[in-house]
Amino acid sequence: MKEEVSVQDRAKARAASGEPATDGSRSLWFNTPMNDQDRRPHLTRERVVAEALAVIAQDGAQALTMRGLAARLGVVPGALYHHVRNKEQLQDLLLDGVLAEVDFHTNPSQPWTDQLKLLAHRLRTVLEDHPGVAAILKTRDPLGPHSLALAEAFLSPLQAAGFGDRQAGLAFFLLVDYTVGFAVSSPRTSINEQRVRDTAIRTQLHEFFRSLPPDRFPALVALGEHVWVDNREERFTAGLDVLVDGLEQARNSPHRPALGGRPTTTARTTRRREDGQQAVAG
Repeated sequence: MKEEVSVQDRAKARAASGEPATDGSRSLWFNTPMNDQDRRPHLTRERVVAEALAVIAQDGAQALTMRGLAARLGVVPGALYHHVRNKEQLQDLLLDGVLAEVDFHTNPSQPWTDQLKLLAHRLRTVLEDHPGVAAILKTRDPLGPHSLALAEAFLSPLQAAGFGDRQAGLAFFLLVDYTVGFAVSSPRTSINEQRVRDTAIRTQLHEFFRSLPPDRFPALVALGEHVWVDNREERFTAGLDVLVDGLEQARNSPHRPALGGRPTTTARTTRRREDGQQAVAG
């Protein structure tokens, strides 16, 4: 009994002095501290979506696969399906998350044309802040809460301006298709955009156009240096102005064909039609 007590006393003494225990009883004397930096964060839907956005920004929309995403996250592919049903739902979730960044609030007292232009500029800015997302938006029609809020913001000024139901729907898609298409076809990271932003390369490019055979390329010789310029913002704004001005003219002019419809019938065209019919009958 005394011997047992003395062993316990010696073990306590070692523990107090910092010496390792030799009896191996009850608990380990030393546990290696876990390095928190090596621990992978708990997998959540938000983390899955964020990593998907990173894949698209780095390698493009076509690079996003469930298997590749799982490998990046350090999990088996099946683990992803606890958070998203399939790749299509994942795309819709990341689209809705990106569109949530678009400020869709406008001043209803401002002209409807100004409201639409402001929304288009905001949408383009957000899409270009997330490279590759516009390409997915061209193939998907997300119906999440933020996607719907943005659609409502575009449609409300058209409705208030007096567009017919079908006309408003066509005008909505004209605006969205132009904005998304601009972000897809002319991204800031494209070779052409990088080339025209570089002053030295741009100068060489203009010299190349001026050196072309003028008998074969007269327009390029004269206008090439005015086409390949660093004017991305100006190009988008000019196109948007033309588009919105066209919508305004289609809404106001009774002599122009209705948006997406047949020519509007007026008293003058009716009289011409009647006169023609009488001439044929005579």
